Amino acid sequence: MSQYPNTPQSNPIQSHTLPMNAFCNTSHVQTLKETAFRKYVADSGATGPNLPASQLLFANERIPLADIVAVLGRIEDVTSLADWKNLPSTRLMGVSESAPPQWLPRKAFKVYVRKSKFLGWPTDTKTGLPVGGEELQKAEQARVSKKGALISDAALDAVFDSWAWGASIATPDKVNGTLRMVKPGKTEVNLDEFVGAAIRGRSTTFLAAFTFVVIQLVTFGSLFIGPALRMFFDIDIGFGELGR
Repeated sequence: MSQYPNTPQSNPIQSHTLPMNAFCNTSHVQTLKETAFRKYVADSGATGPNLPASQLLFANERIPLADIVAVLGRIEDVTSLADWKNLPSTRLMGVSESAPPQWLPRKAFKVYVRKSKFLGWPTDTKTGLPVGGEELQKAEQARVSKKGALISDAALDAVFDSWAWGASIATPDKVNGTLRMVKPGKTEVNLDEFVGAAIRGRSTTFLAAFTFVVIQLVTFGSLFIGPALRMFFDIDIGFGELGR
């Protein structure tokens, strides 16, 4: 019992609760930020033209050139894209300790780019002018250079597919190979090379899907359609012994 009855006593439980509450609040804020970076963005509000030949990427939404600049302007080189040696894939059970798989997931890439600092509007290697032209730079630089600027998922997917070739993960060798063509200098972008890489990467996905559909159709035809036509209509559609 204190000899000063009117003096408020410290509560050890409360004294430990305050720092814990502060930690929880900080963690909650960080979680909210991560959630915001992971949120799907269909329209970033970008103005100006679309990425040249973007129709060949068959994206669900438009791919603004300004959003491509926002992505490439946040990537310096392959080493700045991720801490490759400490990715979750390097700690998987049973992987080689000397050469573990270095896999950067698509979603992690999107979060990284959206959190990264904009390094500056790149110049076109062919013209020496800002990518997209000076008018686009004047109209969009303030927006894309903001911390946490909105960047459409369609643009992020186009960049990711330029080195991942339709896969859900990227590896440092493929990223480095693409960046050496697309970004020969830290402040330069070869837009034609990027468009070509993005189209090749996306076409791999469609080719794989098309091949899968063809295999399914051939299998279904040889097992069911061929025998049925031969049995009921005496029609041979060319599946040979498989259709008998």
